[in-house]
Amino acid sequence: MAITGNYYGRTSDGKEVYSYTLENAAGMRAVIIEYGCTVTELWVPDQSGNLRDVVLGYGTLEEYEQGNAGMGAFIGRYANRIENACFTLNGKTYALEANNGPNHLHGVLGHRVFQGRIVKEGQGEDEQQRLVLTYKSPHGEDGFPGNLKITVTYTLTDSGALVMDYTAATDAPTIVNFTNHSYFNLDGQDGVSIRDHVVQIDAQEFCEGNEQTCPTGRLLHVEGTPFDFRTAKPLGEGLDSGDSQIVMAKGYDHNFVLDKSNGMLELAATAYSAQSGIEMKVYTTQPGMQLYTANFLQGAGKGKNGVPFADYQAVCFETQHFPCTPSHPEFPPVELLPEEEYHQTTAYSFAVK
Repeated sequence: MAITGNYYGRTSDGKEVYSYTLENAAGMRAVIIEYGCTVTELWVPDQSGNLRDVVLGYGTLEEYEQGNAGMGAFIGRYANRIENACFTLNGKTYALEANNGPNHLHGVLGHRVFQGRIVKEGQGEDEQQRLVLTYKSPHGEDGFPGNLKITVTYTLTDSGALVMDYTAATDAPTIVNFTNHSYFNLDGQDGVSIRDHVVQIDAQEFCEGNEQTCPTGRLLHVEGTPFDFRTAKPLGEGLDSGDSQIVMAKGYDHNFVLDKSNGMLELAATAYSAQSGIEMKVYTTQPGMQLYTANFLQGAGKGKNGVPFADYQAVCFETQHFPCTPSHPEFPPVELLPEEEYHQTTAYSFAVK
């Protein structure tokens, strides 16, 4: 794998931003910018051998700055929602920005400039390269306690996987939950809908959501519901089902409880498009995954092709700890202590089926 860096632009407050192109031996390539560790392009060979850019994105840095859809971005300090925009830790309550109705959603890290560097290991044919991006989130940023040192590492394997590795360390007790918010369309970023994308998810339960898409605390079994992806099926079946959970969220925007060993990098989901022949497999160490069918993408701006985004144009597979965990102590814990290291890995692997 080879990585090259180039000047990308300057933010509205004057910070320089660089882009990095990762390319493997098969010609697959990913483009990542320091602004939000954002995946702006992901070119994957289809069944005819032609490369397709399978992630949505904007055409300019200014649009990434102004956008609020998390387009391709690294998300944190807390991915997904925190109910009522506050949480209590060790007896102290911390107030966050209410940026999604009364709740806190995703945080500001997708709008921060990380410091990128290319790391090389080995020599000659054995040389390996990876992109390492770092950011120090100060105590109180977004309302969260602790100075948090964050490292995001991207690797593109010759077998066709974009690997995202997250680590973090804090100097005070805090909560952490990271994800990536790439919007996938396996027909290419010009694709108009993901209704025909066939999806399989290794999960027997999902989090019931309330009218604000926050978990109620109930874990519902998928059997007999549109959330049963244990056998692969098109997303459109559930989107058109009339199920009350689907109607309330205007589509899928739910956390799936993954069937997996704690902390192991294992298969979580598969997506396939017959039109392109591209199959994507999602591997993760995380306990949950938010399936989001871009229910509110219309009005989020224009894509790289200049065409306005549309609802259901893409699908997100956001590996994560569960939303609103501070309100539900029975969920897998998200606390991080100074003597601990946060470490999670997710890989999006592509092949032609």
